[in-house]
Amino acid sequence: MDSTKRKTGLILALAAALVTALSIIIADDSIREKLGSSYYILALSIIGCVLLLLAGYVWDRTMVQRLRNLRVSTQAADLEMGPDEEAEMGDHDEIIGLARQIERMARSLQRIEASYRGIVEDQVDLICRYRADGRLTFVNAAYAAHLGHKRTELHGQPFALMIAGVLPNNGSLPDNASFEHTLPDTNKRPVVLAWTHRAIKDADGHVLEYQAVGHDITARKEAEVLLRTARDAAEAADHAKSEFIAIVSHELRTPINGVIGFTKLLMDTPLTVEQRDHVQIIASSGESLETLVRDILDLSKIEAGTLEIENSPFALRSCIEQICHMLRPRVQEAGLTLEARIATDVPAIVNGDQNRLRQILQNLLGNAIKFTEHGGVTLTVDCARAEMVEPQKRRVVRLRFAVRDTGIGIPRDKLDRLFKPFSQVDSSARRRRGGTGLGLIIAKRLCERMGGAISVESHAGEGSTFYFTIMADYQHGDTAEPFAENEPVPA
Repeated sequence: MDSTKRKTGLILALAAALVTALSIIIADDSIREKLGSSYYILALSIIGCVLLLLAGYVWDRTMVQRLRNLRVSTQAADLEMGPDEEAEMGDHDEIIGLARQIERMARSLQRIEASYRGIVEDQVDLICRYRADGRLTFVNAAYAAHLGHKRTELHGQPFALMIAGVLPNNGSLPDNASFEHTLPDTNKRPVVLAWTHRAIKDADGHVLEYQAVGHDITARKEAEVLLRTARDAAEAADHAKSEFIAIVSHELRTPINGVIGFTKLLMDTPLTVEQRDHVQIIASSGESLETLVRDILDLSKIEAGTLEIENSPFALRSCIEQICHMLRPRVQEAGLTLEARIATDVPAIVNGDQNRLRQILQNLLGNAIKFTEHGGVTLTVDCARAEMVEPQKRRVVRLRFAVRDTGIGIPRDKLDRLFKPFSQVDSSARRRRGGTGLGLIIAKRLCERMGGAISVESHAGEGSTFYFTIMADYQHGDTAEPFAENEPVPA
């Protein structure tokens, strides 16, 4: 700034001197007479010099201001300035300072370019740039190595995806696109690449060129193929297992039914006390084996998704009374009580699968009786009604059941063993009380198939409560029990 002030002072002093000399010439008549016609030439020359001097001063000040603005902009672009370069900022010569700023900016741009070029070159992805006609303007080392050519050989050559017809070569390239394409490498090995294509535009939005990045997803594709193959094999094996279980179960039922049937016939014949005990053991074993086969067959159908859920009308109260009546001999033999409480708002007739509901209740009530030594078992039923279903004019109802007992209970840390195939909380309980461990998992699957769920609350020594829900529907005012199949309708 000191040199600028000195320049300004000298220019103004020179201008003042010229103006003073012109004033003296004009004021002194003798000088005018001596000069004659040259007087006007000299006066005009002095005036011209003053004007040129002032114009040069104004132009110089304007240029200095512009240079300063340019230096400010170059300082903003200078990203990495060292200590020596900062010292140069105090240079008093504007032109030299500007030149150094431009040089510094050029070095900074070179460093940035080298940094970005290093990043691009270190990428394992295939990176390239090309014009609208598909001619390559840049490729990284990975792209050149994949095709087995030198980078200089690829410049100006058509982009591989243009040759393959993946991208249009008529100049109508999209601004952004993502796709997968197989591009063989130098060893003719097919490599699946996930490509990302985008347009590179200038500040005005005009497309300069295009860039494509290809990421190798061959390993992922191969893993997907292996996974699909393994899944298909597992599904085939599961289907074969289900078919095998179904066939074996049906084949086992025939001799089991024969054993149970002839055991009942044998019980009606004269037998000694010892023989009758033996026949009762045979009958009990046959019934247990029949239950096991039925449970395995049901579970295989549920897991295979072939179990059908019926939807037909039945009397809910009658269904529960029949189950309680069937279980009453076991309850009396164990010295327990069995009570069923049905809320008054529960519909008398509902549409659902009576047989599957009976199976769930028999499993839960049977377990409750089996694991209760004192007290009793209570079944409660209530419901939550929903809106009417059009156009059948029927209402959806969620039936809620709770089976409570005063038995041995289940420890909290063993609740997660429930609802799993062939699982029981205590193996000693299985040996003492029997059971296959399939009842709860079948009940859970049946509840889910009928639109509900099942849960349990229990504490060791305080009994257990099993809750489950199912979905059904009913028609308001439908209270008459449905007739059994082939049963004559009363007059």
